[in-house]
Amino acid sequence: MKSRLSSALRQFVVPNGVLLAAAAFLLSWKLAPVFAPPAGAFIGLALAAAGVLLASRLRSPRLLLMLTLLLVTEWAWLTPWIANSSGIRSALAVLLPLNVALLLLIDDAYVDWEAFAWWSALVAVQAVVMAVMIRTETTWVLRILGRPLLPQILTGGRLPQLSALFFMASGVALLVAFVISRKPRESGLFWSLCACFLATSAANPRLAAGYFATAAVIACASVIETAYLVGYHDELTSLPARRAFNQAVAGLDGEYAIAMVDVDHFKRFNDTFGHHAGDQVLRMVATKMLEVGAGGKVFRYGGEEFAIIFRHVRAEEALEHAEALRRSIAETSFVVRGPDRSQRQRQERRSHHRSRKLRRERFDTTVTVSIGVAEPASPDTAAENVIHAADKALYRAKKRGRNRVEISVARRLRAVVGRAI
Repeated sequence: MKSRLSSALRQFVVPNGVLLAAAAFLLSWKLAPVFAPPAGAFIGLALAAAGVLLASRLRSPRLLLMLTLLLVTEWAWLTPWIANSSGIRSALAVLLPLNVALLLLIDDAYVDWEAFAWWSALVAVQAVVMAVMIRTETTWVLRILGRPLLPQILTGGRLPQLSALFFMASGVALLVAFVISRKPRESGLFWSLCACFLATSAANPRLAAGYFATAAVIACASVIETAYLVGYHDELTSLPARRAFNQAVAGLDGEYAIAMVDVDHFKRFNDTFGHHAGDQVLRMVATKMLEVGAGGKVFRYGGEEFAIIFRHVRAEEALEHAEALRRSIAETSFVVRGPDRSQRQRQERRSHHRSRKLRRERFDTTVTVSIGVAEPASPDTAAENVIHAADKALYRAKKRGRNRVEISVARRLRAVVGRAI
Protein backbone atom coordinates (compact mmCIF):
# COMPACT_ATOMS: atom_id res chain seq x y z
CA MET A 1 0.00 0.00 0.00
CA LYS A 2 2.82 2.39 0.91
CA SER A 3 4.63 1.65 -2.34
CA ARG A 4 1.48 2.45 -4.35
CA LEU A 5 0.99 5.72 -2.50
CA SER A 6 4.62 6.71 -2.97
CA SER A 7 4.42 5.77 -6.66
CA ALA A 8 1.25 7.86 -7.12
CA LEU A 9 2.83 10.79 -5.29
CA ARG A 10 5.94 10.54 -7.44
CA GLN A 11 3.87 10.44 -10.64
CA PHE A 12 1.92 13.48 -9.47
CA VAL A 13 4.90 15.62 -8.51
CA VAL A 14 7.48 14.54 -11.10
CA PRO A 15 8.13 16.19 -13.47
CA ASN A 16 5.35 18.80 -13.46
CA GLY A 17 5.47 19.85 -9.82
CA VAL A 18 9.27 19.98 -9.96
CA LEU A 19 9.09 22.21 -13.05
CA LEU A 20 6.81 24.67 -11.27
CA ALA A 21 8.99 24.72 -8.15
CA ALA A 22 12.11 25.32 -10.24
CA ALA A 23 10.38 28.09 -12.21
CA ALA A 24 9.17 29.78 -9.02
CA PHE A 25 12.70 29.73 -7.61
CA LEU A 26 14.30 31.08 -10.78
CA LEU A 27 11.66 33.75 -11.35
CA SER A 28 11.93 35.02 -7.79
CA TRP A 29 15.70 35.08 -8.09
CA LYS A 30 17.06 36.27 -11.46
CA LEU A 31 14.94 35.02 -14.32
CA ALA A 32 12.07 37.52 -14.21
CA PRO A 33 13.86 40.27 -16.27
CA VAL A 34 14.13 37.81 -19.17
CA PHE A 35 10.37 38.11 -19.70
CA ALA A 36 10.42 41.88 -20.11
CA PRO A 37 9.10 43.13 -23.48
CA PRO A 38 9.91 42.44 -26.25
CA ALA A 39 11.90 39.36 -25.21
CA GLY A 40 8.98 38.05 -23.15
CA ALA A 41 6.65 38.13 -26.14
CA PHE A 42 9.23 36.34 -28.28
CA ILE A 43 9.67 33.61 -25.65
CA GLY A 44 5.91 33.16 -25.43
CA LEU A 45 5.54 32.85 -29.20
CA ALA A 46 8.46 30.41 -29.42
CA LEU A 47 6.95 28.21 -26.70
CA ALA A 48 3.56 28.35 -28.41
CA ALA A 49 5.05 27.38 -31.77
CA ALA A 50 6.96 24.48 -30.23
CA GLY A 51 3.85 23.39 -28.35
CA VAL A 52 1.64 23.50 -31.44
CA LEU A 53 4.18 21.40 -33.34
CA LEU A 54 4.31 18.93 -30.45
CA ALA A 55 0.51 18.78 -30.25
CA SER A 56 0.23 18.07 -33.97
CA ARG A 57 2.89 15.36 -33.92
CA LEU A 58 1.44 13.62 -30.84
CA ARG A 59 -2.18 14.29 -31.86
CA SER A 60 -3.03 16.02 -28.59
CA PRO A 61 -6.07 18.31 -28.96
CA ARG A 62 -6.01 19.09 -25.26
CA LEU A 63 -2.49 20.54 -25.49
CA LEU A 64 -3.44 22.63 -28.51
CA LEU A 65 -6.46 24.08 -26.68
CA MET A 66 -4.46 24.66 -23.51
CA LEU A 67 -1.80 26.60 -25.41
CA THR A 68 -4.47 28.64 -27.18
CA LEU A 69 -6.10 29.47 -23.85
CA LEU A 70 -2.76 30.50 -22.31
CA LEU A 71 -1.82 32.68 -25.27
CA VAL A 72 -5.16 34.51 -25.35
CA THR A 73 -5.21 34.99 -21.57
CA GLU A 74 -1.61 36.17 -21.39
CA TRP A 75 -2.13 38.61 -24.25
CA ALA A 76 -5.23 40.06 -22.62
CA TRP A 77 -3.68 40.06 -19.16
CA LEU A 78 -0.52 41.92 -20.18
CA THR A 79 -1.91 44.27 -22.85
CA PRO A 80 -2.05 47.68 -21.14
CA TRP A 81 -5.30 49.01 -22.64
CA ILE A 82 -7.06 45.81 -21.56
CA ALA A 83 -5.24 45.22 -18.30
CA ASN A 84 -6.14 48.71 -17.08
CA SER A 85 -9.77 47.65 -16.96
CA SER A 86 -10.20 46.00 -13.57
CA GLY A 87 -13.49 44.48 -14.70
CA ILE A 88 -11.91 42.73 -17.70
CA ARG A 89 -8.98 41.48 -15.61
CA SER A 90 -11.34 40.16 -12.93
CA ALA A 91 -13.42 38.35 -15.53
CA LEU A 92 -10.29 36.81 -17.04
CA ALA A 93 -9.19 35.58 -13.62
CA VAL A 94 -12.57 33.89 -13.14
CA LEU A 95 -12.82 32.30 -16.59
CA LEU A 96 -9.24 30.97 -16.76
CA PRO A 97 -9.55 28.21 -14.09
CA LEU A 98 -13.00 27.29 -15.37
CA ASN A 99 -11.72 26.78 -18.92
CA VAL A 100 -8.72 24.75 -17.71
CA ALA A 101 -11.01 22.43 -15.72
CA LEU A 102 -13.34 22.04 -18.73
CA LEU A 103 -10.42 20.55 -20.66
CA LEU A 104 -11.04 17.38 -18.63
CA LEU A 105 -14.10 16.79 -20.82
CA ILE A 106 -11.91 16.46 -23.91
CA ASP A 107 -10.50 12.97 -24.41
CA ASP A 108 -6.86 13.39 -25.36
CA ALA A 109 -6.51 9.78 -26.51
CA TYR A 110 -7.94 10.68 -29.91
CA VAL A 111 -9.00 13.78 -31.85
CA ASP A 112 -12.59 14.44 -30.85
CA TRP A 113 -13.52 17.21 -33.28
CA GLU A 114 -16.96 17.71 -31.74
CA ALA A 115 -15.55 18.36 -28.27
CA PHE A 116 -12.77 20.44 -29.83
CA ALA A 117 -15.36 22.58 -31.64
CA TRP A 118 -17.65 23.23 -28.68
CA TRP A 119 -14.75 24.10 -26.35
CA SER A 120 -13.32 26.49 -28.95
CA ALA A 121 -16.76 28.01 -29.46
CA LEU A 122 -17.13 28.51 -25.72
CA VAL A 123 -13.83 30.38 -25.51
CA ALA A 124 -14.77 32.43 -28.60
CA VAL A 125 -18.05 33.47 -26.95
CA GLN A 126 -16.10 34.52 -23.89
CA ALA A 127 -13.79 36.62 -26.08
CA VAL A 128 -16.78 38.34 -27.68
CA VAL A 129 -18.23 39.09 -24.26
CA MET A 130 -14.89 40.53 -23.21
CA ALA A 131 -14.80 42.75 -26.29
CA VAL A 132 -18.28 44.04 -25.46
CA MET A 133 -17.27 44.69 -21.88
CA ILE A 134 -14.29 46.76 -23.03
CA ARG A 135 -16.64 49.16 -24.84
CA THR A 136 -19.28 49.30 -22.12
CA GLU A 137 -19.60 50.07 -18.46
CA THR A 138 -18.35 47.17 -16.33
CA THR A 139 -19.15 48.33 -12.81
CA TRP A 140 -21.77 45.57 -12.46
CA VAL A 141 -19.03 43.01 -13.12
CA LEU A 142 -16.90 44.51 -10.39
CA ARG A 143 -19.82 44.36 -7.95
CA ILE A 144 -20.39 40.66 -8.63
CA LEU A 145 -16.71 39.68 -8.56
CA GLY A 146 -15.96 41.83 -5.55
CA ARG A 147 -18.27 40.00 -3.19
CA PRO A 148 -16.35 38.49 -0.23
CA LEU A 149 -16.61 34.70 -0.36
CA LEU A 150 -13.32 33.47 1.14
CA PRO A 151 -10.90 34.57 3.85
CA GLN A 152 -8.57 37.23 2.51
CA ILE A 153 -5.50 35.11 3.30
CA LEU A 154 -6.53 32.58 0.63
CA THR A 155 -6.62 35.12 -2.18
CA GLY A 156 -3.55 37.19 -1.48
CA GLY A 157 -5.63 40.30 -1.95
CA ARG A 158 -4.96 40.49 -5.71
CA LEU A 159 -7.56 38.11 -7.13
CA PRO A 160 -11.31 38.55 -6.93
CA GLN A 161 -12.91 36.30 -4.34
CA LEU A 162 -14.89 34.45 -7.02
CA SER A 163 -11.71 33.83 -9.04
CA ALA A 164 -9.90 32.36 -6.03
CA LEU A 165 -12.89 30.11 -5.39
CA PHE A 166 -12.87 28.93 -9.02
CA PHE A 167 -9.15 28.21 -8.86
CA MET A 168 -9.68 26.10 -5.74
CA ALA A 169 -12.67 24.22 -7.16
CA SER A 170 -10.88 23.56 -10.45
CA GLY A 171 -7.78 22.40 -8.59
CA VAL A 172 -9.84 19.91 -6.57
CA ALA A 173 -11.52 18.63 -9.75
CA LEU A 174 -8.16 18.12 -11.46
CA LEU A 175 -6.71 16.43 -8.38
CA VAL A 176 -9.64 14.01 -8.22
CA ALA A 177 -9.26 13.32 -11.95
CA PHE A 178 -5.61 12.42 -11.41
CA VAL A 179 -6.41 10.13 -8.47
CA ILE A 180 -8.93 8.29 -10.67
CA SER A 181 -6.84 8.05 -13.85
CA ARG A 182 -3.24 8.32 -12.61
CA LYS A 183 -2.35 9.94 -15.94
CA PRO A 184 0.28 12.65 -16.57
CA ARG A 185 -2.30 14.67 -18.54
CA GLU A 186 -4.36 15.36 -15.42
CA SER A 187 -1.25 16.06 -13.37
CA GLY A 188 -0.09 18.50 -16.04
CA LEU A 189 -3.42 20.34 -16.01
CA PHE A 190 -3.27 20.66 -12.22
CA TRP A 191 0.23 22.11 -12.14
CA SER A 192 -0.49 24.34 -15.14
CA LEU A 193 -3.48 25.66 -13.20
CA CYS A 194 -1.18 26.36 -10.24
CA ALA A 195 1.16 28.28 -12.54
CA CYS A 196 -1.81 30.26 -13.88
CA PHE A 197 -2.84 31.09 -10.32
CA LEU A 198 0.65 32.44 -9.60
CA ALA A 199 0.56 34.40 -12.88
CA THR A 200 -2.74 36.09 -12.14
CA SER A 201 -1.68 36.77 -8.54
CA ALA A 202 1.64 38.36 -9.50
CA ALA A 203 2.00 42.13 -9.16
CA ASN A 204 4.95 42.26 -11.57
CA PRO A 205 3.98 41.77 -15.26
CA ARG A 206 7.31 40.04 -15.88
CA LEU A 207 6.51 37.46 -13.20
CA ALA A 208 3.07 36.98 -14.74
CA ALA A 209 4.61 36.37 -18.17
CA GLY A 210 7.10 33.96 -16.63
CA TYR A 211 4.39 31.92 -14.92
CA PHE A 212 2.23 31.83 -18.04
CA ALA A 213 5.26 30.48 -19.91
CA THR A 214 5.77 27.93 -17.12
CA ALA A 215 2.18 26.78 -17.50
CA ALA A 216 2.81 26.19 -21.22
CA VAL A 217 6.02 24.26 -20.51
CA ILE A 218 4.22 22.06 -17.97
CA ALA A 219 1.40 21.36 -20.44
CA CYS A 220 3.95 20.29 -23.06
CA ALA A 221 5.92 18.21 -20.55
CA SER A 222 2.78 16.30 -19.51
CA VAL A 223 2.09 15.35 -23.13
CA ILE A 224 5.70 14.22 -23.59
CA GLU A 225 5.43 12.17 -20.39
CA THR A 226 2.23 10.61 -21.70
CA ALA A 227 3.93 9.70 -24.98
CA TYR A 228 6.79 8.16 -23.01
CA LEU A 229 4.43 6.05 -20.93
CA VAL A 230 2.57 4.86 -24.02
CA GLY A 231 5.83 3.67 -25.54
CA TYR A 232 7.63 2.39 -22.45
CA HIS A 233 4.89 1.44 -19.99
CA ASP A 234 2.25 -1.30 -20.15
CA GLU A 235 -1.06 0.12 -18.93
CA LEU A 236 -2.65 -3.22 -18.07
CA THR A 237 0.07 -4.62 -15.81
CA SER A 238 1.85 -1.36 -14.86
CA LEU A 239 5.15 -2.97 -15.90
CA PRO A 240 7.75 -1.52 -18.26
CA ALA A 241 6.86 -2.50 -21.83
CA ARG A 242 8.74 -4.15 -24.72
CA ARG A 243 10.48 -0.95 -25.79
CA ALA A 244 11.83 -0.43 -22.27
CA PHE A 245 13.09 -4.04 -22.31
CA ASN A 246 14.88 -3.50 -25.63
CA GLN A 247 16.51 -0.37 -24.25
CA ALA A 248 17.58 -2.15 -21.06
CA VAL A 249 19.02 -5.08 -23.03
CA ALA A 250 21.07 -2.71 -25.18
CA GLY A 251 22.92 -1.57 -22.07
CA LEU A 252 23.73 -5.04 -20.72
CA ASP A 253 27.33 -6.11 -20.29
CA GLY A 254 29.37 -8.29 -18.01
CA GLU A 255 27.58 -10.97 -16.05
CA TYR A 256 23.81 -11.21 -16.38
CA ALA A 257 20.93 -13.59 -17.08
CA ILE A 258 17.63 -13.22 -18.89
CA ALA A 259 14.45 -15.16 -18.12
CA MET A 260 11.49 -15.41 -20.46
CA VAL A 261 8.18 -16.21 -18.78
CA ASP A 262 4.99 -17.38 -20.49
CA VAL A 263 1.54 -18.02 -18.95
CA ASP A 264 0.50 -21.62 -19.61
CA HIS A 265 -2.67 -22.28 -21.61
CA PHE A 266 -3.51 -18.58 -21.71
CA LYS A 267 -5.48 -18.77 -24.95
CA ARG A 268 -7.57 -21.61 -23.56
CA PHE A 269 -8.17 -19.58 -20.41
CA ASN A 270 -9.37 -16.62 -22.49
CA ASP A 271 -11.63 -18.82 -24.57
CA THR A 272 -13.17 -20.36 -21.45
CA PHE A 273 -13.57 -17.38 -19.15
CA GLY A 274 -13.36 -14.35 -21.44
CA HIS A 275 -10.80 -11.63 -21.97
CA HIS A 276 -11.70 -9.85 -18.73
CA ALA A 277 -10.48 -12.91 -16.81
CA GLY A 278 -7.39 -13.04 -19.00
CA ASP A 279 -6.61 -9.46 -18.01
CA GLN A 280 -6.97 -10.45 -14.35
CA VAL A 281 -4.51 -13.30 -14.89
CA LEU A 282 -1.92 -11.01 -16.47
CA ARG A 283 -2.24 -8.49 -13.65
CA MET A 284 -1.90 -11.23 -11.03
CA VAL A 285 1.17 -12.75 -12.71
CA ALA A 286 2.75 -9.29 -13.06
CA THR A 287 2.21 -8.60 -9.36
CA LYS A 288 3.79 -11.91 -8.35
CA MET A 289 6.72 -11.37 -10.71
CA LEU A 290 7.59 -8.11 -8.99
CA GLU A 291 8.50 -10.25 -5.96
CA VAL A 292 11.29 -12.07 -7.85
CA GLY A 293 14.62 -11.98 -6.04
CA ALA A 294 18.20 -11.15 -7.05
CA GLY A 295 17.15 -7.67 -8.13
CA GLY A 296 15.39 -8.99 -11.23
CA LYS A 297 13.83 -6.27 -13.41
CA VAL A 298 10.46 -7.37 -14.82
CA PHE A 299 9.01 -6.35 -18.21
CA ARG A 300 5.82 -7.07 -20.18
CA TYR A 301 7.31 -8.57 -23.33
CA GLY A 302 4.06 -8.95 -25.22
CA GLY A 303 0.78 -10.87 -25.01
CA GLU A 304 1.05 -13.36 -22.15
CA GLU A 305 4.86 -13.29 -22.19
CA PHE A 306 7.08 -11.49 -19.69
CA ALA A 307 10.84 -11.01 -19.38
CA ILE A 308 13.19 -10.64 -16.42
CA ILE A 309 16.70 -9.19 -16.51
CA PHE A 310 19.07 -10.28 -13.73
CA ARG A 311 22.13 -8.03 -13.64
CA HIS A 312 25.40 -9.34 -12.13
CA VAL A 313 23.79 -12.75 -11.63
CA ARG A 314 24.77 -16.11 -13.11
CA ALA A 315 22.15 -18.28 -14.76
CA GLU A 316 22.31 -20.89 -11.97
CA GLU A 317 21.37 -18.29 -9.36
CA ALA A 318 18.71 -16.76 -11.63
CA LEU A 319 17.27 -20.25 -12.09
CA GLU A 320 16.74 -20.61 -8.34
CA HIS A 321 14.79 -17.35 -8.22
CA ALA A 322 12.85 -18.26 -11.36
CA GLU A 323 11.89 -21.58 -9.79
CA ALA A 324 10.73 -19.80 -6.63
CA LEU A 325 8.66 -17.47 -8.81
CA ARG A 326 7.13 -20.40 -10.73
CA ARG A 327 6.21 -22.13 -7.49
CA SER A 328 4.76 -18.95 -5.98
CA ILE A 329 2.47 -18.40 -8.98
CA ALA A 330 1.38 -22.04 -9.11
CA GLU A 331 0.51 -22.01 -5.40
CA THR A 332 -1.54 -18.82 -5.63
CA SER A 333 -5.28 -19.32 -5.72
CA PHE A 334 -6.77 -17.25 -8.52
CA VAL A 335 -10.40 -16.14 -8.21
CA VAL A 336 -12.24 -15.86 -11.52
CA ARG A 337 -14.91 -13.18 -11.34
CA GLY A 338 -17.93 -12.97 -13.57
CA PRO A 339 -17.99 -10.34 -16.32
CA ASP A 340 -20.29 -8.15 -14.24
CA ARG A 341 -17.41 -7.78 -11.77
CA SER A 342 -14.83 -6.95 -14.41
CA GLN A 343 -12.78 -3.83 -13.88
CA ARG A 344 -12.91 -3.17 -17.62
CA GLN A 345 -16.62 -2.75 -18.20
CA ARG A 346 -17.23 -1.96 -21.85
CA GLN A 347 -20.38 -2.48 -23.79
CA GLU A 348 -18.70 -4.57 -26.46
CA ARG A 349 -17.22 -6.87 -23.80
CA ARG A 350 -20.56 -7.32 -22.11
CA SER A 351 -22.04 -8.35 -25.46
CA HIS A 352 -19.08 -10.67 -25.97
CA HIS A 353 -19.73 -12.34 -22.62
CA ARG A 354 -23.43 -12.74 -23.31
CA SER A 355 -22.72 -14.42 -26.63
CA ARG A 356 -20.43 -16.90 -24.91
CA LYS A 357 -22.90 -17.40 -22.07
CA LEU A 358 -20.14 -17.22 -19.50
CA ARG A 359 -20.96 -18.03 -15.94
CA ARG A 360 -21.07 -15.08 -13.54
CA GLU A 361 -20.32 -16.73 -10.20
CA ARG A 362 -16.91 -16.63 -8.54
CA PHE A 363 -14.73 -19.72 -8.32
CA ASP A 364 -11.09 -20.56 -7.64
CA THR A 365 -8.56 -21.92 -10.10
CA THR A 366 -4.78 -21.96 -10.52
CA VAL A 367 -2.46 -20.38 -13.03
CA THR A 368 0.99 -21.66 -13.95
CA VAL A 369 3.90 -20.33 -15.98
CA SER A 370 6.79 -21.81 -17.93
CA ILE A 371 10.18 -20.11 -17.74
CA GLY A 372 13.35 -20.22 -19.81
CA VAL A 373 16.62 -18.84 -18.39
CA ALA A 374 19.84 -18.11 -20.27
CA GLU A 375 23.12 -16.29 -19.81
CA PRO A 376 25.85 -15.21 -22.25
CA ALA A 377 28.42 -17.87 -23.07
CA SER A 378 31.18 -15.24 -23.13
CA PRO A 379 31.54 -11.48 -22.55
CA ASP A 380 31.21 -10.80 -26.28
CA THR A 381 27.96 -12.78 -26.67
CA ALA A 382 25.24 -10.53 -28.10
CA ALA A 383 22.22 -9.94 -25.89
CA GLU A 384 19.96 -10.99 -28.78
CA ASN A 385 21.56 -14.44 -28.66
CA VAL A 386 20.86 -14.67 -24.93
CA ILE A 387 17.20 -13.77 -25.52
CA HIS A 388 17.02 -16.37 -28.27
CA ALA A 389 18.54 -18.99 -25.95
CA ALA A 390 16.06 -18.10 -23.21
CA ASP A 391 13.21 -18.41 -25.73
CA LYS A 392 14.43 -21.84 -26.78
CA ALA A 393 14.59 -22.90 -23.13
CA LEU A 394 11.04 -21.58 -22.65
CA TYR A 395 9.70 -23.56 -25.61
CA ARG A 396 11.49 -26.60 -24.24
CA ALA A 397 9.69 -26.12 -20.92
CA LYS A 398 6.38 -25.90 -22.81
CA LYS A 399 7.12 -29.05 -24.76
CA ARG A 400 8.09 -31.01 -21.66
CA GLY A 401 4.82 -30.43 -19.82
CA ARG A 402 4.71 -26.72 -18.82
CA ASN A 403 4.86 -25.37 -15.27
CA ARG A 404 8.62 -25.81 -15.20
CA VAL A 405 11.89 -23.92 -15.60
CA GLU A 406 14.55 -24.71 -18.19
CA ILE A 407 18.02 -23.21 -18.34
CA SER A 408 20.32 -22.76 -21.32
CA VAL A 409 23.88 -21.57 -20.81
CA ALA A 410 25.78 -21.79 -24.10
CA ARG A 411 26.19 -25.53 -24.63
CA ARG A 412 25.10 -26.54 -21.13
CA LEU A 413 21.52 -27.52 -20.41
CA ARG A 414 19.70 -28.30 -17.22
CA ALA A 415 16.07 -28.44 -16.11
CA VAL A 416 14.12 -27.93 -12.94
CA VAL A 417 10.84 -29.75 -13.15
CA GLY A 418 7.73 -28.51 -11.37
CA ARG A 419 4.27 -29.98 -11.06
CA ALA A 420 3.05 -30.95 -14.53
CA ILE A 421 -0.38 -29.82 -15.66
